[in-house]
Amino acid sequence: MIKRLSYLFLLLALIAIAALAALYGALRSQYATSLVNYLLNITHSEIQVEQASYTPPLQLTLEGVRYATDDSFYLPKAELWFAATLPSANSIQLDALVIEGANLALQSEQELSPLAQLTTRFTTRQLAIKHSDLSWGEVSARNVNVQIEQPIWKPRQGLPFGNIQFAADQLYYQGHALNNLLVDVNYQAQDSTVYGASFEWNGGQISGQAEQYPQGWSLINVTIDGLNLTQTQNELRWLNELAKSGWIRDINSLDILKSNLSYQGIELLNLDLSVEKITPSVSIWQQKQGYLSFNADTLNYQGEQFVAPSATLYFSPNNIEVAELDTDWQQGRVQLQGQVSPDAIQLKNLTISGAKWLDIGKEKLAAISHWGDKIADLTIDQLDINNAQLIQINDKPFWQASGVNVEGKQLAIKQNNKLGLWQGSLQITANSASYANYLSTQAIIEMSNKANIWQLDRLFLPLETGYIEASGSWDRQQLSAPWQLDFTVDGLPFEQQLTTLPAALHLSGISDWHGKLNGLAGDYSMFAHSLSGSIDASLRESQLSVLAPSKTAKQEKSEFSHDFALDKLMITADRGRIILNSPNETPSAQLAGKIDLAKPQLATVLLQLEDKCQRLQLDLSAKAYQIEDICPQLNTQQPLSNKQLNPQQSSLESSN
Repeated sequence: MIKRLSYLFLLLALIAIAALAALYGALRSQYATSLVNYLLNITHSEIQVEQASYTPPLQLTLEGVRYATDDSFYLPKAELWFAATLPSANSIQLDALVIEGANLALQSEQELSPLAQLTTRFTTRQLAIKHSDLSWGEVSARNVNVQIEQPIWKPRQGLPFGNIQFAADQLYYQGHALNNLLVDVNYQAQDSTVYGASFEWNGGQISGQAEQYPQGWSLINVTIDGLNLTQTQNELRWLNELAKSGWIRDINSLDILKSNLSYQGIELLNLDLSVEKITPSVSIWQQKQGYLSFNADTLNYQGEQFVAPSATLYFSPNNIEVAELDTDWQQGRVQLQGQVSPDAIQLKNLTISGAKWLDIGKEKLAAISHWGDKIADLTIDQLDINNAQLIQINDKPFWQASGVNVEGKQLAIKQNNKLGLWQGSLQITANSASYANYLSTQAIIEMSNKANIWQLDRLFLPLETGYIEASGSWDRQQLSAPWQLDFTVDGLPFEQQLTTLPAALHLSGISDWHGKLNGLAGDYSMFAHSLSGSIDASLRESQLSVLAPSKTAKQEKSEFSHDFALDKLMITADRGRIILNSPNETPSAQLAGKIDLAKPQLATVLLQLEDKCQRLQLDLSAKAYQIEDICPQLNTQQPLSNKQLNPQQSSLESSN
């Protein structure tokens, strides 16, 4: 019995050897292609090949691999390297499946199903694609080499799971070219890891690692060297879309070296930047514990150039700590430290040295004002401005200040969206300052606010022919906000074009003022019912001239011009009622008037000037005047103007 069984096993072995020999012989013959297609058919595969060849002991080469129901899928060459182990019950084991020279244009992951089918017919340890071109939606790659260890395909999956090494000469995405791309990734259903990736983009070399978490990818160590990025490159909208998508959970570490960037109105040249623990999908005010530092040769923003800027910033929810910010600006230097929140700025110190802002204009001032509208509160513990120069010659009136020095301590400059000195002390000096035709040298202003009581400790503005001096206080603690002001103006030149009917008047001269005023400033009603005090004034070396049109077109125009002086002009205010009066001892020039701040529309201010045979009566409140001849021999002549003053205000006597 044992002998018979031995013969039976020997016979089966011989049959198996004969079958293998027959299969081997068939694969080595011209019937190899037919045999392979037959085997694929009986396994219910829709794959067919144009040519098959066998190279002992373990290599099978297939050429012209097609998918029966899809003519667009075509593999020029595929090599199957069989494992040196017996087949399992379910599949044949392959050491490697190598695809070479393919050109795959895919529209969806279903189009990879033939490749998935080909690999799942075997237990494949390694899938490789060599020297192939791929395109898939917005992505295309040239001369691709891919190696996938232990590929695992899932339904409707475009790329199998596994350890993947990917290389391509060039990869395109949304019009952007990534050159010499290399990726080493452990691709899994979750918690994938990019061990290393590198490529060239816009002149820059980019490399790094990444890890996948349920919330998205974390960029572990990314370095960008020599990047040149301009705003014209489709405005890089995809960067915003990528940041908002949440695909990148956080940037653990990012370094940008020697790069030139132009993005969203900011241009940076030769930038070095380091970023840590930043979440791109949320705003800067929602960062948990971010860090950013940078330096550059230049930074350009909204027409302003900053030279050699550098900064170190720390991010936390609704707060940015500026550990340091240093830059050259307008030929000077700016340094600051402090805290920034969405609607407030708290600076520890701000130092500006030697700045020369020579191109101040309406647009730049409007831009600063617009930016400042977003800030409700602004405080500066220590402010130092040294030897600054400001010039505005774009729009009249022109003004400038040079040799400006500012020292401030514990300042609150904006509070609840209102500008002012709400706290602290401030001293401002200038070697020279001018506004329109006014020039001052060695000017100084000192003010302070403590416990909401504002003090003008000193204001002294030397003029070419005199000076301006003032002091005062304003108590904001009280609802009524009482205030008082003492001032002296000596030798202040003035020149004014007055819009009156029937023609404009030109008034010029030198004025002196000395006054003490007080009142309440809680609102306008309080101010209008509380203004009190007195002012002693005088106008000297003054001139008023007018060219008035004649009554009829045939008569010539008559010109009135008169040099005059007003001494001992008294202005008194009593609870908002103001009286102006000049002495009668100078009959050639008189001024008088009454103003009730509670009823400003009823104000009356009259100026009368006499020159030889002419008298001018000017109603400043009504912006009207008349000129008449007063010489006896000319009484029969008509007034030069048919514009009459208000009957109730026709003479200085009636107003007095």
